[in-house]
Amino acid sequence: MALTSTEKKEIETLVRKEIREFLNSQTVKQFENRMMDEVVKEIKKGKLESEVKELIVRGMVEFYQFMWTQRGSWEPRIRRA
Repeated sequence: MALTSTEKKEIETLVRKEIREFLNSQTVKQFENRMMDEVVKEIKKGKLESEVKELIVRGMVEFYQFMWTQRGSWEPRIRRA
């Protein structure tokens, strides 16, 4: 059963309203500030530390794999420099 565009918009509106009520903010800027404060609190508690480390490690591995597979394009330039 597919949702119509009006149903999607309605759900979107309800979700935004719930999030705003949850974070007790009226404007987008207040919402962003409150969300950042909550994330900072969680990081300071150490709850998100392992997840952040995992994301960084995964990003670095993907970066180096990409650089290794694309070395044919950048390696000769470095050798000529």
